[in-house]
Amino acid sequence: MRRTHWLPKTFAILLSLALFAGCNGGSEPTSSNDSGEHENSDHGHDHEGEGGHSHGAGPHGGTLADWGGGAYHVEFTVDHDKKEATVYVLGSDEKTPEPINAEKILLTIKEPQLQADLLPMPLEGETKENCSRFVGTHDGLATVMEYEGTMSAEVDGTPYAGNFKEEAHGHGHSHGEDDALVWEGEPKMHAGLVIKLGHHGKHLHAGEEVEPAVAITQDGEDVSDAKVFNALVTTDGKTVLTEEVPTVYEPETPEEPAHYAQGGLMIPADAEAVAIRFRIIAPDAEEVTYDVPIEVE
Repeated sequence: MRRTHWLPKTFAILLSLALFAGCNGGSEPTSSNDSGEHENSDHGHDHEGEGGHSHGAGPHGGTLADWGGGAYHVEFTVDHDKKEATVYVLGSDEKTPEPINAEKILLTIKEPQLQADLLPMPLEGETKENCSRFVGTHDGLATVMEYEGTMSAEVDGTPYAGNFKEEAHGHGHSHGEDDALVWEGEPKMHAGLVIKLGHHGKHLHAGEEVEPAVAITQDGEDVSDAKVFNALVTTDGKTVLTEEVPTVYEPETPEEPAHYAQGGLMIPADAEAVAIRFRIIAPDAEEVTYDVPIEVE
């Protein structure tokens, strides 16, 4: 290796500037596309393999969400050309396929507003009864944008739901004023249970998502092993506006009491008033359903 022990001061300065410009002025690396398709994508989607909408978090380039505090992870991908969404169920390591016994995964997207049932499409060695890949189509999936929504399913009788947002991986609540817990009306009494019904957010808007919330206690203790589902219906209860989704139990935190949530529902854009339908199955108690009207701005 040749070493330079002395440089004139002016030349040294020029050399430093040239090196700095070289480090910052080169072209940035770009992802390759083996199929050669979708080269004109202008929003950071990497359609690899069968056209998955890629953000690089999951093993298939999709966006990850958590189910059951890490029991499972689910990865969302979308092929806009096929109007097709694929969700992969993964283990706690966020990489290994984890087959589940579920009839479907319900995909709810906030914008464009849509819900789609994703049905089992087994990988090699899997069956429809024990599957880690779920696929479904919807015309709304042709819209090219960053998606935000919820993936939910009932696995062996246990409900799971996870929120995802493509521009920011992960999920959870921002506990600002407009995401505060709001309880509607007086608590309900049922089979020795005290049930509070409400939602996140003081201001609910047509065309946006509402996240219902349910708190259940018995003899002053939180009930964590109930199954809670919610849907949106008309105020007269005769028409279902948004298909039922399961919720997830969230333990008490310094910010919020223990409650069931994460089952987001899209309020129709033309709605003025709707009702949240809560269906609750608690141990040693008969199933009960409540319709709670909410105001929409």
